[in-house]
Amino acid sequence: MNKQLSKVKTKALSLTALAVGVISVPFIALAAYTPQQPSFDPNFNAQRNTGLGNAMPQDVAAGIIGWVLGLLAIIALILIIYGGFIWMFSRGNEEEVKKAKDILQGALFGLVVILASYGITSYVFENLVNITNA
Repeated sequence: MNKQLSKVKTKALSLTALAVGVISVPFIALAAYTPQQPSFDPNFNAQRNTGLGNAMPQDVAAGIIGWVLGLLAIIALILIIYGGFIWMFSRGNEEEVKKAKDILQGALFGLVVILASYGITSYVFENLVNITNA
């Protein structure tokens, strides 16, 4: 019976690791990407050659913060699913149920913090744009 439960835990952990691996592939690919260095001629147009366009610094910062908070939200959702698997396969074992409840409470608290920080960030950047008349 314990071997069966161990196999289920191993499968659940493997599926979680696979999901995290699949999600992280684009970030690894972006980290390995090195764009061509711009030439140092006097007629160099930074907006055209770097691909930055007319993006304002606050827009770039808001985009980066949005990506990070989105990634954290995905991790929180994976933890919620993991806690659900632990609870589902606990078979009435009180220690496993308590562990699952702790994971779910922590993940839900983290998700609330992430959503609140997203709201606060949106509010701050919106007011920053309005104040600076950008």
